[in-house]
Amino acid sequence: MRINFLYNFKKVFNKLEIFALRHNKIESNLFLLNKKNKQIKSILLFFPDYEMMHYGDHLFFEPLARNLRLKGYQLYISPIKAMEFYFQSLGYKIAEEVTLNKVDLIITRVEFIKITKKIKNQILLIDTVSSTIKLPLCNDIIEKVSNYLGDDYATYDSVPAYYCDKNPALLFLNKNDKYIIFNNYIDSGSIRSGSSHQKIIIDFVKNLNSKTRLKVIHTGSNKDKNNDFRKYDFVDIDIRGKTSIKELFTLCSLHNILYNVSFDGFQMHLFLIQKKKSFVLFRGRFLKKNEYFIKKYVNPPFFCKNSKNLIEYIG
Repeated sequence: MRINFLYNFKKVFNKLEIFALRHNKIESNLFLLNKKNKQIKSILLFFPDYEMMHYGDHLFFEPLARNLRLKGYQLYISPIKAMEFYFQSLGYKIAEEVTLNKVDLIITRVEFIKITKKIKNQILLIDTVSSTIKLPLCNDIIEKVSNYLGDDYATYDSVPAYYCDKNPALLFLNKNDKYIIFNNYIDSGSIRSGSSHQKIIIDFVKNLNSKTRLKVIHTGSNKDKNNDFRKYDFVDIDIRGKTSIKELFTLCSLHNILYNVSFDGFQMHLFLIQKKKSFVLFRGRFLKKNEYFIKKYVNPPFFCKNSKNLIEYIG
């Protein structure tokens, strides 16, 4: 509870810092610091801290990175350590510490304003949770950054690229069986996840398991498992703490992993990119307009004709 309190306190304090940025606003959810009148040739996407940049948040920026690379910018990315493999596998340059002071423009989220205060480079801060956004999030990021840079965006792909690798560590699966992948943990917005939410999501996956006779794989971190004293007698394979984020990408891509049951988090986004079905427990938002924004423009964060068939909200 102490960790959750500190996390949410930081989020509230960050909102106050964002309010102080209002004089630097260049779009409804974009802010510019240290403006310099020089041609931009090199760009750094800067996301160094998991506490303010979860796994799924990285996916939202990959289409922008791809678009910038296609436009010819010298592009670097500074992700959290656990997501370096994702960008490296797609051919992006991972930034070294010295890169921070050499690039013409740093692009990051408003959550990193405190970290960037001492940096003298030109900095573009993006508020990715602003209810003023009127496009799927990936599209909105590309179009607004392109507007700032003066680039054309007549055609672009807003679906995050997917990583997949043949991993022997996943050979515990039987190729002849079909599976539900189940995760009942959440970091982002955990203040809105309690025992009642756990009952809803657990009851749902148990019923789905009973109806479909599909086997259930339970995912999560080692920390999730150690802090969870519930019994899961319906789970066939418990891999909590036994798979990396890299392996989770591969696991979710397998043809016999049919459904995802989770909160609206990273695992759901992996399924959305592949156009696979998720049953999602939405944690709600304190304001109705924020709930509307998430459901319309983040789940999924790109244009998708069949999105209603890909997400079924439960509870």
